[in-house]
Amino acid sequence: MNLHGKPTRRHLGASSCPLTSRPLLLFTLESTRDVLDMLGAGIAKLATRGERPEPQHRGTETAADLARQLLTEKMLADRWMYSVARLQRWRSVGEGPPYLKIVGKVLYRVKEIEAYEEACLIRRGL
Repeated sequence: MNLHGKPTRRHLGASSCPLTSRPLLLFTLESTRDVLDMLGAGIAKLATRGERPEPQHRGTETAADLARQLLTEKMLADRWMYSVARLQRWRSVGEGPPYLKIVGKVLYRVKEIEAYEEACLIRRGL
């Protein structure tokens, strides 16, 4: 602490922040303890209230599960017994199912394909 009761800072020598080119600063150990004490007091205060936020669980889907939800243009061509060229032609004229283009790779969502197939389904009335 300095004479005014504020935490003292010291420079890290010639080191500087790569983004701002300003000298890096370190707070003294006392200021770190102050921050930890404040955090601890806040946590204790929340614990006495009895309120706990509901944990937000992420989906249990793995990368393999997500990959199964996407089809490549070759996979879709095989599914529909069309050529890849036909799918490419449809995309160039704005026809066919919606698709994703990620880093130059064309992918189709299975749910979008199923919705497109349902929309193309012809039902004969009796």
